[in-house]
Amino acid sequence: MNEQDRAIVNQGNWFSSRSKEFQHQLLLHAKVIKLDAGEALFLRGDENAGLYAVVNGVMRVSGVNGEGKEAVLSFIDPAIWFGEVALFDGGLRTHDVYAQTPARLLHVPHRALIQLLAITPIYWHDFGVLLSQKMRLLFTSLEDHALLTAQQKVCKRLVMMATMSLPSNTATIMLSQQQLADMTYLTRQTINQILQLLSEKKLISLHYQRIEILDKQQLALLVH
Repeated sequence: MNEQDRAIVNQGNWFSSRSKEFQHQLLLHAKVIKLDAGEALFLRGDENAGLYAVVNGVMRVSGVNGEGKEAVLSFIDPAIWFGEVALFDGGLRTHDVYAQTPARLLHVPHRALIQLLAITPIYWHDFGVLLSQKMRLLFTSLEDHALLTAQQKVCKRLVMMATMSLPSNTATIMLSQQQLADMTYLTRQTINQILQLLSEKKLISLHYQRIEILDKQQLALLVH
């Protein structure tokens, strides 16, 4: 891991708020791995191999039913850590994770994590904070599904993804309209209609499997 990689990881809210000693110990056994676009990191039912953080690129979290239909749950952007659920319950992976784009990740092996926690049990609290942050997002998502209009759901999802990418008023999000439909539980037709409206308002620009956010602040206002 080079200095540029470390700088990206430090941008993450969870990691940057941990103690310097915890950061050092977590990264001590971290290795950089690379994935091509479309390559699987792990699949539902796989054994827990450890914790990951995205350095470059975007990862896609999804599930597939018996007929092969994929439901996209979320995308994981740079500086975000994931894989902590299996660390707590010792179970198998709950979903499929693929590289949406070419990606570089940090990987901290499961054995190194267990050794670290055995030596310093208080670090369970740090990983508990990571898990709690994901739970808060889940509860918010469930509430949004029940209370927001279709346009509000789309705008909020775009704002969330844009904010995770860069702290600016513009961003590039790599996803198709069908994937956005899966994430918001809306139809492909409804998504297209909403995106066309937002495009006419000059808030976004539509491209093949890519959405350019032109005015994140105005999108956020539409959510409320």
